[in-house]
Amino acid sequence: MSAGKRLGLLLMMAVIVGGAAGMGAMAGLGAATTLAALTAMFCFMAASGGALRPDLRLLAVLAPAMVLAVAVPRLMAEVSSWVSIALVVVVVFVAGLLPALGQRFVQVGLGLGMAALFSYGFQLTGTATHIQIVAAPLLAVIWVFLLRLLLGARDPSRPTRAALAGALADEQPTDPAEALRKWHSDRPTRWTGQVLFATMRYRTILGVLGDRRRYLPTHDAEELDAALDAAREEAARLADAVRAPSSPALPDNGRPAAPELPGGTSGLISRLWEELAEIRAAAVARDATRVTVPAAVRQVLVKTSRGTLSWRSTQLRHAVRCALGVLIALVIASFRPGDPLTVAFLMTIFAIMQPEWHDSLAKARERVIGALAGSVVLALVIWLLPQAALAPVALIALLIGFWFMRTQPVVFNGCIVLMSVGLNATTRHLDPVSVLAEYVVLILLALVIGLVFGFAAIPGVPKPGINERFANACGAIRNLLAQVADVHRGAGPDPHDLARSFHTAVRTQHELVTATPGSRQPQPDQQEAIDTAYDSLRGLFHQATAVVMLPPDKSTATAIDDTLRLLDDGSMGTFLPEVTGRFPCSSTSSDLADGEPLPKISETELLLVTMNADALLLRQVTPEFTD
Repeated sequence: MSAGKRLGLLLMMAVIVGGAAGMGAMAGLGAATTLAALTAMFCFMAASGGALRPDLRLLAVLAPAMVLAVAVPRLMAEVSSWVSIALVVVVVFVAGLLPALGQRFVQVGLGLGMAALFSYGFQLTGTATHIQIVAAPLLAVIWVFLLRLLLGARDPSRPTRAALAGALADEQPTDPAEALRKWHSDRPTRWTGQVLFATMRYRTILGVLGDRRRYLPTHDAEELDAALDAAREEAARLADAVRAPSSPALPDNGRPAAPELPGGTSGLISRLWEELAEIRAAAVARDATRVTVPAAVRQVLVKTSRGTLSWRSTQLRHAVRCALGVLIALVIASFRPGDPLTVAFLMTIFAIMQPEWHDSLAKARERVIGALAGSVVLALVIWLLPQAALAPVALIALLIGFWFMRTQPVVFNGCIVLMSVGLNATTRHLDPVSVLAEYVVLILLALVIGLVFGFAAIPGVPKPGINERFANACGAIRNLLAQVADVHRGAGPDPHDLARSFHTAVRTQHELVTATPGSRQPQPDQQEAIDTAYDSLRGLFHQATAVVMLPPDKSTATAIDDTLRLLDDGSMGTFLPEVTGRFPCSSTSSDLADGEPLPKISETELLLVTMNADALLLRQVTPEFTD
């Protein structure tokens, strides 16, 4: 992050916190003014990052939840601490589950959970009435709404265009369903829809051709690489045009002649450029007419999100672990009422627990190193400087911490030690050495709780090992291929179920290469098998995507059945005996000399034989994943 962006972040934080504090003071919130100021910071975290319209709609829905999460547990604590704890645990569970709705909701869950924990543990420097406590988060939401409206009014759709440009040109684009969600949520227009769906077709063709090159002779593969590189360069140029706030002057650079390659490969390269031409035309014309999203698209969005809410989903297990970890922390904190360090304790636990175990380890490592470094620096400050210097040092540390918050989390965590201990020791007239010792103990305890529950298995849902994840990925791709075969028989599944099968295949392939919490790292030879299996599964996915768009043909269904048979028992099918006999079925085949052209082969045959080749590679590594 550049120095300008860091300074902008500092100024933004000052505006958010200072503006909410000023409004709170004018509204007569008294001691609850600080609660309003910091709630505004968490609320802004949850309601920013997307286009203006969906962010404002999200904020309108989030407002009641934020008010309830901040005010109700704090008020209920005066009646029953156990009811208050139960409410906070429920909020944390919901916050941990929200990312299942899409990438946009990661920050929403983070902001909601942190606001609830902060409000529960924060000790007001004075008394506040019930009305003031309820008004504090309400005022924070109003301030954030006005601020978000002001910041996004100039270019309300910039994040949507950036997401479309990323889907077009990023080397590793996000899930297409995520780009579809962002487009759908931000007043869908004709030109952005044209860009989105042309990008999806472009990416599908690019994936098919990228997988195919592995099975072509060297000369043909080099020609294909050159054609794909030229298309990627054009896509990067068009992505910059899509990001632009207004219609750009975008000259047509033409397209290179497609090389003569086997099957329909040359035709696919031409289609690749046709999709890029459609994107260029849409980005230049910018028809802002609002379009009605087909019901089928909305159903795909709903069904692809619903699959992540199953009891075996990673996100649901993460939400349960978060709730359990925070419950233990709240019970421990209940034995020390009024402790000013409770906030640091609770929020450290919430920050450490991540859906992926390696992310939890990284967070824990940052906290440990930062806490130790901050403690050493603070010990020197206590030793060398008078206690009156603690408050200025704490404020300076806060500014430095926010400066490095995104780029150097260790420095940020170290500065938080100085800020938290320094301010609490000064404002509450406590011994700084005792406060520092207590802080270190609480952070270590938080690390233990966060890591234990971050790695814990949920009863009835054992941690899937690598063999089970491989079996799940293979099962998902088998199911997808069987449904594609049914489509070609004319007895295909419901389009919504087919879309869900595509999504399941993508999810299980991601889980295959994602380590399970607490699991052992694979051995080098098994890691190589995982990489090969992933490449083969992705290849089968791309071929299935291309084949499902072909005209229905029962012979194509028979060929897919051959691929399924190859996956199941290793037997070669009979539909394409001549083609498979003259086409290399693996990257190590030497049936054809370099530069020798492939025999005449149709596009359908080439797709199906490439599918068989990927299935063969997958079958060859299967023994590595059997007990």
